[in-house]
Amino acid sequence: MLIAIAQPALKNSLSDEKFDSQDYIIAIDASYSMQADDLKPSRYEIANKAIKKLLKFHPKDRFTLFAFTSKALLIAPPTTDTAISTQALDALNPRYILTKSTSLKNLFLTVAKISAKEKKLIIFSDGGDEHNVGVLVGLLKKNNIIPYFVATASQRGAALKKDGSYLKNAQDALVISKINPSLKELASGSGGEYYELSDLSIINALSDDIKNTTSRKKNKIKVQSYKELFYIPLALALFFFFLSITRLHQLFALLPLLLLMPHKADAGVFDFYYLHKANDAYKAKEYLKAARAFDDMSPSFRSYFNAGTAYYKAGEYHTAIKYFSLLKTPNPTLKALVYYDLGNCAVHLMQYKRAQKYYMASLALREDKDALYNLNLLRKLHLFTLPSPPNALDDKKPKKLKKATKEKSKHSKENKNNKQSSSSSNRSAQFSKNGAGSNNKKHKSASAKKENEKSQASYKMGYRAYELINKGYTDEKEPW
Repeated sequence: MLIAIAQPALKNSLSDEKFDSQDYIIAIDASYSMQADDLKPSRYEIANKAIKKLLKFHPKDRFTLFAFTSKALLIAPPTTDTAISTQALDALNPRYILTKSTSLKNLFLTVAKISAKEKKLIIFSDGGDEHNVGVLVGLLKKNNIIPYFVATASQRGAALKKDGSYLKNAQDALVISKINPSLKELASGSGGEYYELSDLSIINALSDDIKNTTSRKKNKIKVQSYKELFYIPLALALFFFFLSITRLHQLFALLPLLLLMPHKADAGVFDFYYLHKANDAYKAKEYLKAARAFDDMSPSFRSYFNAGTAYYKAGEYHTAIKYFSLLKTPNPTLKALVYYDLGNCAVHLMQYKRAQKYYMASLALREDKDALYNLNLLRKLHLFTLPSPPNALDDKKPKKLKKATKEKSKHSKENKNNKQSSSSSNRSAQFSKNGAGSNNKKHKSASAKKENEKSQASYKMGYRAYELINKGYTDEKEPW
């Protein structure tokens, strides 16, 4: 019955299927200037609402979504499912995008790679950093890109703020961002259209224009179909069930049961003993002894996590990484926590580039002030690009990255009054039934956040996506 429920199937040959939807590409500018408030509540938010409205006007058409700064990032592949596109748009968090400038050229080069004869590109942006309009026009024409520029800013512009204060350039002048006039030149030079997003009603005109300029002929796509085979294991299941309820079951019914019996039990008889022994050792700060006791338990998420935490506290960071890497779970909260612990281990091993990736992986799964704090501190100290001496973090140590080894105990004393530390080295031995050895802040059970997770979009942005768009941010001299 389990095999039948798994729906085994065989692939059929590809077949042609006609559809009358049209392909469009939407690109939203996620640079820092899009946070300006000359359009309320901000340029980025009004662009977000405008895109959602445009998607509702074209429920049968297929849209591809990009976000771009100095790099371009695909956030939703071509789809006619408006819900998926909307969730993908909402899942993008500009706070985790480190590149702050705008490059229309890189956007056009990315769109040029799409295999389509004619590419209709709808761009929501306040303008790029390039000034050579001729080069961009040539790039658009060469790759058959028809642009629809929606200028997402006002003519008067707005002063950019950061942390409550106004941004200034190298000449100590306020940074004022407004519509880049080159957008209108680009549109006219490349045969595209130009709009100013003063309010959402402009989307009506944009929608009418792309409908009128598009031929509604039917296109063909290749469709993969499958031949279902569930009826074969289902027939076997019914046959064995028949044997089990008749006199023949005494002989035949045991055969499938013998085949299905496991060769090794998942739970050990002495797991409670080892758990008690590990807890006592952990409370006595005998972390290696506690780790070995957890290791003696039957393999499970609980035993691996607790063993990794104990090895971390003992200063055995390589071993801790080994155990944390064994943890596999579909729960995004627990997965984010594992990435956070791996990041802390990598910092202690001075593998700062790897630590950066782990922190970004954790942040992509859920909001975490501690992971964001550690990530920003690594960037400020340039520890992910430059090699550092063994004690590089001692004087400028982040509040969340205390060391637990005996040799570094004096540094722990210096930070004794720090109550906000959140690394694995400060976690208590509260070993819950779910196997998370941590304090209440970092290890809330999945049931405690069940209602909160239901309210969030099911579409999640992976940390590798943010990593792609964040490449090259250190070269930005004026990141707005």
